[in-house]
Amino acid sequence: MTIVRMLFAALVAAALLAGTHTAGAQTVQAPDLSAPRVPRVSQGAVAKQIVGLSEITITYHRPGVKGRAIWGGLLPYNQVWRAGANEPTLITFSDPVTVAGKKLNAGTYRLLVIPTQGDWTIIFNSETKNWGTVYDSTFDVVKIAVKPESGAHEEFMSFSFTDLTSSSAKVVLAWEKMRVAFTPEFNTMGKMETAVGDWRLLNAAARFAMTEKGAEAKALEWVERSIALDKNGGNVRTKAEIMAAQGKFADAVKLGEESIALTKAQNPNANVSALEQLIATWSKAR
Repeated sequence: MTIVRMLFAALVAAALLAGTHTAGAQTVQAPDLSAPRVPRVSQGAVAKQIVGLSEITITYHRPGVKGRAIWGGLLPYNQVWRAGANEPTLITFSDPVTVAGKKLNAGTYRLLVIPTQGDWTIIFNSETKNWGTVYDSTFDVVKIAVKPESGAHEEFMSFSFTDLTSSSAKVVLAWEKMRVAFTPEFNTMGKMETAVGDWRLLNAAARFAMTEKGAEAKALEWVERSIALDKNGGNVRTKAEIMAAQGKFADAVKLGEESIALTKAQNPNANVSALEQLIATWSKAR
């Protein structure tokens, strides 16, 4: 898995770099916190998470509990709350995203919450310029219902990210002893499709797809494209491993031996012992 992570990291870096040079490409830019002239009671914060090839940024201010009754007290039930203090809480998605089965375009949204004694409502609203307490429901884009959970005391409200995958992350809002969460999901495989280009990136993409459930066909497609551009020991080995994963061990052995030959032709001193061990395993499984 370490090699796969390294390959995917290289793919991410190359894809993001390539994106900065694409003619006419528009990058979604998260807003910055305004610089305070004096310290604020509820201080500003930015929570950011890379998810595969995409990014989530939340800009907000952190109110404190300060011994107050929060839910049903300071924040009445069934009323819209700005999910923070001061200016509106803003969430930015660098790419199109799905939340609870509902689609949102790339961009910045005002994030609002309606606390209740049952399920809460989270609102993504496209109006982002007015003060935090100014709410116009005509700009609501998506509403989702979430179930709150209790947790350890959180004196200052916070946003965090958990349950990371290559295409999703759970966003957790925590304050006092209450937690609410939602999970944005990106189409990482689709973005990779448009990002990959040379044989190295295609081979790295194929090795990443090998680790993703349901992406077996995409892994084979990408390694075939890599081989078509520049056949070498690296991408032939990747195809061998894909064949083995599909239970086609005879094909895997043949490709593994070809990979060794190609590698040795380029570098007679190359260490191929790991692949030789794989070939021995595949031979027994034929």
